[in-house]
Amino acid sequence: MSKRPLDKLSHALRRQAQVSSLRRPSKDGDVSLSESTATKAAGGGDGSVAPACGASPGNTVGSDTSHPATATTTHPSAGVKGAEDRIIHANYSLRHALARGAPETPLTRQVKHAIQQSTGKAEALKAFQVLLQADGDAPTAATFKTLSATLLQHHVEDRVGHAAFEKALTDAVGHEGDRWRRLSEEERSTFVNYTCRTTERWAERGSAYNKLLGFSQEGTDNEVVAKLEYQMRKCGAPVSASSLADLMHLDVTWSTALHLYNFAGELQKYAPPPMEMTDRLMGLMTGYKSGIGGSRPWIRALALYQQALVSGYDTTLTTHTHALDALWRSADTFHRVHSPLSSSHQQWVWENALAITQRVQETPRLLLTGDEGCAYAESVVKAFAASGRWSVAVSFLGNMDTSNMDLSFRFLVPTAETYAFAMAACHTAGHAAHGEALWTIFRETYTLRSLHSEVLSILLQSLRHVVRTSPIVGQLVEELVTDGKGLERQATVAVLQLLSSRYVKTTEQRWVLAAKLLDMYDANPWPQQPQARKTELQTVFRCCHLISVMEEPDGKRLLLQLRQHLVDVFGGSSAEVEWLDDTAIYALQVTSNWREAIAIYDAAVDRRKPEQVPYLPIPLRQAKIMLVEALVRSCMAMKEVDEFFLVDEDTQEADRDAAVTLTQRALAVTRAVFRPDDTFPHHLYAELLLMQALSATTSAQRKSHAVEAMRHFSQASAELIEHRLVARVATALSLTEVHVENALLVGHATLRHATLSQRSDRRRRNNVHGGFDVVAW
Repeated sequence: MSKRPLDKLSHALRRQAQVSSLRRPSKDGDVSLSESTATKAAGGGDGSVAPACGASPGNTVGSDTSHPATATTTHPSAGVKGAEDRIIHANYSLRHALARGAPETPLTRQVKHAIQQSTGKAEALKAFQVLLQADGDAPTAATFKTLSATLLQHHVEDRVGHAAFEKALTDAVGHEGDRWRRLSEEERSTFVNYTCRTTERWAERGSAYNKLLGFSQEGTDNEVVAKLEYQMRKCGAPVSASSLADLMHLDVTWSTALHLYNFAGELQKYAPPPMEMTDRLMGLMTGYKSGIGGSRPWIRALALYQQALVSGYDTTLTTHTHALDALWRSADTFHRVHSPLSSSHQQWVWENALAITQRVQETPRLLLTGDEGCAYAESVVKAFAASGRWSVAVSFLGNMDTSNMDLSFRFLVPTAETYAFAMAACHTAGHAAHGEALWTIFRETYTLRSLHSEVLSILLQSLRHVVRTSPIVGQLVEELVTDGKGLERQATVAVLQLLSSRYVKTTEQRWVLAAKLLDMYDANPWPQQPQARKTELQTVFRCCHLISVMEEPDGKRLLLQLRQHLVDVFGGSSAEVEWLDDTAIYALQVTSNWREAIAIYDAAVDRRKPEQVPYLPIPLRQAKIMLVEALVRSCMAMKEVDEFFLVDEDTQEADRDAAVTLTQRALAVTRAVFRPDDTFPHHLYAELLLMQALSATTSAQRKSHAVEAMRHFSQASAELIEHRLVARVATALSLTEVHVENALLVGHATLRHATLSQRSDRRRRNNVHGGFDVVAW
């Protein structure tokens, strides 16, 4: 602890002893005591000259004109107790020192000036470090206030650029005269806070390495803010809430901001922290993620919102905006393909969003204008999209100014994120036409680079719902890859997933675009948690395998380059190389070459040790079904070649024999792969039997294979029987499609019962004394 607080306390005790000595009765009586007391009180106790009788306090020499009460005199007839109270409260210098903590020293003033003149965060912290290392000097509340305001100004300058910040400051002043260009510290701090609040919602977050956790996390200023909070607690200075709010507006995580929020509550135990700190903390708990990302405790944000409603402070429009963001965060996976939300949760989001919007409408002082109004409208669209009400989101967007005209009677202009969430809602519901219409309006004002990185990832992932019906996917993907501006890691994975779909059409070759995307992915920090790293890298490798198979033979270059890069960086026996080899099993999804399909399955499953088979990226039963599907595609591809490229009878006969041989081989492989206790793919096996029936030379063989195919169709799900299969069965049996449809679809349960009964009777005839018969008997 420094010596200054002790000296201050000793001075106060000495002054109290002087007052006590004056209270002692003297020989001259009480009148002299009151007169001397009045003289001390009028002089302020600091050696100043008391004013003459009848002089006004404003003309007092040596008194503080801002505090005229300190120069008032005490009437001689006043009591001793009243004189004591006035003596204690009249010493303004002592009261001001007690309020500010330690008084400023020459070194403190020099450090404060150095902080104000600094050109960056590092230089400001270096100047503050000089004060911490000095002996006998300690930071004051004014020092912390100057440091926090300066750090926030440097943070805003780094975000918007120094030239843009100075230009905005000049525009805010509105006059180039020297008289108006001089801004006070409070005025500059007010402008910095306004600029920070208007840009921090859509600003990209940074990341820094955390020594305690052992990996990087979002927020580049977490360590700096934590050290400053420690110094504030150590010095014991009465830090103002505005200083803590300035620190919260730096690039920190919600957990670091929560420490500052709790510290502000400790400083003022009988009053909650200001609404600005609550808004900032809720914004960090529900805001957009960048790069490394992090947790978003939306439940805590909603709890803060409920506390803000009953705190007694006037809630701002930003408070309700962050509450809507919290509702969206509770359902922020609504756009994903394999993460559907429950209807009950969607209803909960919808009802709470309506309650918040109704509360805003019932508050007349909350005006839906300006940047805050646009952000509120964006949050409303986000909440409506998460609740599954895509039509309501589009209608709300239609009530905003969606034109590019200079004049409009509407107050709110939709942001780029507002358009993106409306399009994502349409895509998730399967309405590609509405999404395409919104995309056309969006392109008139914004570009894809106008979106926040997380919102861009959400839009790209939502396109997977309409990848078959939307014509804009290929153009959008190619535009993002070829503009040379790079992509964030999650957006890169989403583009790779779209590019690996065979329904996406691009002008440039897929493997070339995929190679550029891998470079973009490598430029970002990879996931460092083991399970998250494995999951994401397997997704990337799966997309590369699919693209390589679809772009044969040039696509092989993509896998060769990727494998060589992984070997050079991690080594040939690393987990990353092993994951690349394991994900080769996904190539069975798109390959139409039966030799390649069998080779992939053999390398991934048959040559694998039995104890390592469960560690495949997909279950073994799924790999078997993918192999049979690849064989079916290969047989169908050979049949299409036979139909369109027949030249003469000899070629026709040879192709027919090759097709029959391939079909027989596929049937044999299917029977060999599946064991008796596996779930047999009856619908795929029946389709192979139909191909064999249509290729048979005799009518008896054709009908025999068709009937066997119907038996297998009866044991599969009726939903898997398509109309083309019904037509093939009718052709093989020389029946009408109506008869076959009645047997396979309408009478599916009856046909299954008959098939299972025949199989049971056949088993009984083959083994009369089976265990089942003994038990039944």
